[in-house]
Amino acid sequence: MSLIVAAGLASAAVAQDKSKADDTSVVEEVVVTGTSIRGAAPVGSALVAVGRGEIEKTSATTVQQILKTVPSVVGAGSAGQGSFGSADNSGTNAPTIHGLGASASNSTLILIDGHRIPLTGINHALADPNIIAPGAIERVEVLADGASSVYGSDAVAGVINFITRRNFDGFEASAQAGVADHYNTYSASLLWGKRWDGGSALFSYGYSDRSNLRAGDRDFTKADHRAQGGTNLASFACGTASVQPAGGSLIYAAPYTGAGVANAAANAFCDYSGVADLLPSERRHSVIAKVSQDFGERLTVGADVVYSKRKNFAALSRGTVTATVYGPGSGKGGQINPFYVNPTGSAATSQTIRWDANDLLGPGAYADSGATSFFVNAQAQYKLNDNFILTVAGTAGNDESREQRVGVVCGSCANLALNGTTNGSGSTTTASIPGTSLIVLNNPLTTANALDVWHTGSANLTSPAVLAALKDSTTTQIANQTMENARAKIDGSLFALPGGDVRIAFGAEYSHYGLKQDLTRPTNIGPASTGSATVNLNYGRTVKSGFVELLVPVIGDGNALPLVQALDLNLSGRYDNYSDFGSTKNPKVAINWKMVDGVKIRANWAKSFVAPAFTSIGSGNGITGESGYGAFGQGTVNVPISAFPGAASLPGCSSTATTCAIGTTITGIQLSGGNDQLQPQHGKTWAVGLDLNPGFLPGARLSVTYWASKLTGGITAPTPSLAVNSPDLNSLLIIYPTGATPAQIAAAAGTLPLTSALPSTVYFIYDFRQRNVLNLNIAGVDIDGGYKFDTDFGAFNIGGSLSLKTKFDQRIGSGGVFSVLNTTGFNTTFPSIKTQARANISWSLDNWSADIFANYTGSYRNWSSTTQTPLTRNAAGLPTGGGDKVKAATTIDLHVAYDIKSDGWLDGTQLFADVANLFDKDPTFYNNANGYDTFSGNPIGRLVSVGFRAKY
Repeated sequence: MSLIVAAGLASAAVAQDKSKADDTSVVEEVVVTGTSIRGAAPVGSALVAVGRGEIEKTSATTVQQILKTVPSVVGAGSAGQGSFGSADNSGTNAPTIHGLGASASNSTLILIDGHRIPLTGINHALADPNIIAPGAIERVEVLADGASSVYGSDAVAGVINFITRRNFDGFEASAQAGVADHYNTYSASLLWGKRWDGGSALFSYGYSDRSNLRAGDRDFTKADHRAQGGTNLASFACGTASVQPAGGSLIYAAPYTGAGVANAAANAFCDYSGVADLLPSERRHSVIAKVSQDFGERLTVGADVVYSKRKNFAALSRGTVTATVYGPGSGKGGQINPFYVNPTGSAATSQTIRWDANDLLGPGAYADSGATSFFVNAQAQYKLNDNFILTVAGTAGNDESREQRVGVVCGSCANLALNGTTNGSGSTTTASIPGTSLIVLNNPLTTANALDVWHTGSANLTSPAVLAALKDSTTTQIANQTMENARAKIDGSLFALPGGDVRIAFGAEYSHYGLKQDLTRPTNIGPASTGSATVNLNYGRTVKSGFVELLVPVIGDGNALPLVQALDLNLSGRYDNYSDFGSTKNPKVAINWKMVDGVKIRANWAKSFVAPAFTSIGSGNGITGESGYGAFGQGTVNVPISAFPGAASLPGCSSTATTCAIGTTITGIQLSGGNDQLQPQHGKTWAVGLDLNPGFLPGARLSVTYWASKLTGGITAPTPSLAVNSPDLNSLLIIYPTGATPAQIAAAAGTLPLTSALPSTVYFIYDFRQRNVLNLNIAGVDIDGGYKFDTDFGAFNIGGSLSLKTKFDQRIGSGGVFSVLNTTGFNTTFPSIKTQARANISWSLDNWSADIFANYTGSYRNWSSTTQTPLTRNAAGLPTGGGDKVKAATTIDLHVAYDIKSDGWLDGTQLFADVANLFDKDPTFYNNANGYDTFSGNPIGRLVSVGFRAKY
């Protein structure tokens, strides 16, 4: 729990800020991150803060973008739009410290003004700090140490605390507009505040509007990356279908008069990636209101209200279909497609078609998503006596997130119109909904109810009724998350030692969390409007907690020794009891050792944890909003023949090969969802650091921290490329050389709902459900420094920050340990890029100021499933090297401002211009579908923004 301390203590916390806040308000209170002791900065930790002055030197339209100034925060340099470019386009971008996390949690606790906020998202519940507009932020504090002893769950990697402005007196307005190639942004904010004796009030409104960015507007997103040194990631699914006659191995392109090509990725010739949005459009409204009032000398009462509304919209691809179709002579009677066309010279009576629906159906598929968040936080402080203060606080709020996906091709409708059944194989005995006896057929096929995929444009003969059915595929998801939190704390001085007062803080906390998910999706029996099912899930959790923290000034002014001017010891611990999985205890020990003026050594050790998310543990039997089974969607996986001998019998594979590639031409299905047996993820962290503020060089500062963190039992859905090379996870993949039977599919799926059309032949089933299997052991060095000095040519500030990882070891389950240091993509969670840095040079003179920022990401390796250079592995199948080298990247940002100083109404107004990515550098090439790494790359390019900020 964070606390509010008096004005005389504000300088102690702000002294560690990378940039002093230059707000014109008088700061009478300040939130301190990482401690429950009133009036004390966290012991043993380097608290990095981005102050108001630094925030105003960026063109940030969301608070997530502010964090690009802190290299230890992973993902802050991304576009911050569309959830790191993921398919759900949710707009939620929860930052993480040092990349320590699993796919089900980022292990970094997000706070606003020191308290938790309602989580947001549909299938991945995360805290979204962007519900606060940048104009309402006083500073952001990053504590990169384990902190569950103070805050409870989620703080294994550390805490990011977004502290809002308070005690502002006056009016402030700002607005800016930005433009890039095929992209633009607009934002505006208003801030009003009033202070009076014993109280204050504040109101803030922020608005931001960021346009979409089409994949087709960036050349580097084209699927065939061979010209960039990568591979061809195109497909054989074309607007006029490619066909593979039965009994043959070659694939033919329309108009089917030329030679066929082998079914190999290098030969794929269809690319419709440009029709979808790379980034969704995003519009946000953010409101915050605050009031605080003293009642006498003992009681202070305050309340904050926050409301935020976000809307995202993204154009989607219509999608693809792969199916078996029948022609004359097949003996299939009513299943014969009347539009059937064979390649020249072929007499095949059936064929496999691979078809992309975008040409025939045209644009119109989209994802419409958003979230509405609201919370109220109230706090009362009562001075019990001269030493002890009672603080009682509570937070209540909710978030409603939604997403509707419309117009993606109805897979079962396409199959019904291609071969008369709801499945790609054309079997008339396979249940449309596995586990039931329901079989939906569309026989006989005629020109009125069949789908023509062999002709394009005006020559296409598909009827309007079939076209309408193909577009009828709406999926709707709504998630409503609630939280109620009450907390009480007493803190003060126990007794005096020669080094100072021994101080204590102790208290209790009660929380209740709820989540309700409503999902409506097609059931594989035809159009969604007539064949959909709704799933309603309810989750609940109660947490009861107790905590204590003790600050002991072992040595201070009263008993200082040579080279030991001060020695502070901090001990803290917390007990949390969860209604759904049990209890956990987490201690922390920290020390500060001040050797001489300007030289301090600090250290800390802590145990922390992350509770399983609702969307991981599920609502009974592990069922979550993501639970289901459908077509495999994890790309190409190279399966080792030695571990899976049956793979040698799959089409196109050989026993003489070492691996067999499955997932594209060799089709299968995956099981997805939660696991009600999940346990907390546990972390151990320690750090030691040195802070220098040399008196012989005023204005200079340097902070160096060596840190080490372990995460045990991280919750993740093991990726296939990882599981097939980990002996204890081999059971997650089952190979069926001749294809799985309907009974085998139904047995594997159990009670899971069908979420997409199944491929014509299921050669494998992969269990992609979540497990406590990820173990990480990471370490590194964080460095932050700067030097301020004045000259006759103006005031200068030179600074820089570096985050350098030295270890990133990974172990899956009980398997062997291997290093993923300086790679991305292997575990599909967070990257382990070794080097990230940011440097700045600032100058100011009279009315003018200018800042240049350099952002650096070091070279690393692409270890994803799409890497061109295969990974090298040891005898146990663990990776030891290989992968594609991803070049280092440096981008330059520029900020220029002019402050109007006059006696008129414009006095206090600032005009500014910002250029992000000054030299318009494309993101470094990364061999995947987008052509860049969505965690570390930004596809927007040069973004020029101009605006004003007026204060009255």
